[in-house]
Amino acid sequence: MKAGEIVEIMERHFPLSLQEEWDVSGFQCGHYEQEVHKIMIALDCDLRTIREAIAKGCDMLITHHPFLFKRLDLNLSGYVGTCIEEAIKNDLVIYSSHTPLDKVAMNNWLCEELGLIEVGECEETGIAKAGKLQEEMSLNDFIEHVKNVFHLDYVRIAGDKETIHTVAVCGGAGADFIHNIDVDAYLTGDIKYHAGEDSTICDMVLVDVGHHVEVIMVEKLKELLQEEIAAEIITSTSPDYFRFA
Repeated sequence: MKAGEIVEIMERHFPLSLQEEWDVSGFQCGHYEQEVHKIMIALDCDLRTIREAIAKGCDMLITHHPFLFKRLDLNLSGYVGTCIEEAIKNDLVIYSSHTPLDKVAMNNWLCEELGLIEVGECEETGIAKAGKLQEEMSLNDFIEHVKNVFHLDYVRIAGDKETIHTVAVCGGAGADFIHNIDVDAYLTGDIKYHAGEDSTICDMVLVDVGHHVEVIMVEKLKELLQEEIAAEIITSTSPDYFRFA
């Protein structure tokens, strides 16, 4: 298949028209007419992932987080320039779907993993989703459930409630939505200190699951695309940037 045909499939599922105005989803570099026989799916588009895709003989890299968030700099001695140079020299097409994938699938996938029902939008952008646990849980049981589902050794928690029934989820940096969401517990990542105070004001439990929880998209997107794309699809290791000591 040609890269352009794969882009069309991605954008049929995750239309670029859905992206937030600050986002830079879409075609990152490469050639639409390039033949693609092997695709790697990854959470982040960075130098380590580009080199992993090249080492594994891939023709195309599809990611959630775009690398063009960083200032576009074609100085090949700089970081972004090096990413572009390595991709182009090795005929690697790069495509990213960030907020379109968030709105259509990412946070729905996370809600599904938690076992939430009656899932729907819960704030204006449509990025965060909310639903209900099938049965109420004590706060302690809920936190253990979250850790088990997402394979986390620990989470940060602010606020307190005896029981949890309604839950909102935003795998990315969702602290800006706190005052627009009415739930018992809100799971998100990249939380700054004063978001803890905001959760107390809003009478909710805030659970910092870390941004890397979005790595769920790697296998989920592979499953989706395998039904429509006549190319081998592999997944990146997509490690977290942080180590915990």
